[in-house]
Amino acid sequence: MDIISSLAWIKRGAAKGTPIKFMPDPEELESMIDKSGDQDDEETTKEVEMDIEKRQEKDDQEDDENDIFIPGVGPIAMHASNRDDPLLEIKDDGEDSDAEDYFIRPDDNLIVAAHVEDDTSSLEVYIYNDKEGYLYVHHDILMLHMPLCLTWLDYDTNNSNAVNYVAVGSMEGAIEIFDVDLVDQMEPMHTFAKKSQKKKSKSSKNSSKKANKSSEGHDAAVLDLTWNKLVRQIFASSSADATVALWDLSQMKMALHLEKLHKKQIQSICWHPSEAQHLLSGSSDRTVCMVDCRDGNNKSNQHRWTFDSDIERVTWNTFDTNQFLTSTENGYVYAMDIRQTTIPVYNFSAHTGAVTGLCLNSSIPGLLVTSSFDECVKVWDVENNTVTFIAERQFPTGQINACLVNPDFPFTYAFGGQSQGLQIWDCSENSDVRTRFGTRAKFEMVEVAEETAAASKPVVSSFPTTAPTVTSAVLKAQRKKSSKKNK
Repeated sequence: MDIISSLAWIKRGAAKGTPIKFMPDPEELESMIDKSGDQDDEETTKEVEMDIEKRQEKDDQEDDENDIFIPGVGPIAMHASNRDDPLLEIKDDGEDSDAEDYFIRPDDNLIVAAHVEDDTSSLEVYIYNDKEGYLYVHHDILMLHMPLCLTWLDYDTNNSNAVNYVAVGSMEGAIEIFDVDLVDQMEPMHTFAKKSQKKKSKSSKNSSKKANKSSEGHDAAVLDLTWNKLVRQIFASSSADATVALWDLSQMKMALHLEKLHKKQIQSICWHPSEAQHLLSGSSDRTVCMVDCRDGNNKSNQHRWTFDSDIERVTWNTFDTNQFLTSTENGYVYAMDIRQTTIPVYNFSAHTGAVTGLCLNSSIPGLLVTSSFDECVKVWDVENNTVTFIAERQFPTGQINACLVNPDFPFTYAFGGQSQGLQIWDCSENSDVRTRFGTRAKFEMVEVAEETAAASKPVVSSFPTTAPTVTSAVLKAQRKKSSKKNK
């Protein structure tokens, strides 16, 4: 098993130029050792010492075997450093290049990949430069739990300076926050733990499930995370326990638990781009729900659409915020208007497998990229609600789990799947993509400027108190009906 389950791009300039190396003080180190219990195991210590001795003996034997003799020349001298070799004019040990790779340039992007390999789970932090085309792992963070989803955030109530954090949802139901700028960290900055389960006694068989759980957290795997960029101390999580939780980073606790949105696991969530109180969620119960989080458990604040297959992903159209897109397990993509429509604005068969990646570009109008379990990535033009297929590419990743666009270069996408690690694609290398969207790319500079301006706004302390201006109706997807109409 060699899986990338989720990805998070980090925009240029968000990371520290010189990452900090974690150095625990003696008390912290002892505490970590006590938690692991490994240092108290004498047998383990003896085994490690024996392994070191065996390796040393093997290295000595190899050194003897590797003495090289050339007739008429004599033995070739081996020096510990190039600086000690009198025959070398350039005394370069390669140390400068390694040091240079450690620093992060202002025009570098970071990509955090949730990587699971056999029994080992980690977060791999990649450095990517779009102009020069280099990609390499800068450092990694070992994890105790299997990571399933990621979201980047730059909010810390205790730090007035810019921060570079990633929240990680795990198979076990916990949510952990890590500092991406901290190298060699041994544990998360903070953990929002899974609900604690109390053992049931025979006398409490008829007691409710709520009485057997703590008041915070999820009961099952965390499947998606999304950070609210308008109310910056809030991020949301969805879970296989069919609930959504809102977390307050200013108090480091759960702010709201939404338990009545769906009947099955919630696979995708997304905040509205301009109305901070509205959250979109998609579930395996074949429904998409838009909820007003100011009173989220009130059914009158929940608006629902029903489809003919399990929901995989949901996303908003930033060029028309009354419209959202959703993808399904049977390979379809739907665009819905949240106001008064009862049928899709458009829908089409995108893939032969589950559509796990749904990236509607926020910088280039109409540019939609989808990825799927059918191992393909496709580019579509959906401008003016007309769907046109543009290009297709297959990656050696097997089934694709994650697809995400670079926040600084709208033609560059990152993918991760069941094998072959992280993949990067600049789709503008395709002539059809370049011809179709090249003239629209001028919107990139406008959008980036607007995002930069928005980022400098003061922190919003709570959800807006004004009433929502949109309405929506219950929808039963009519794919067959709409396809006949299109014919």
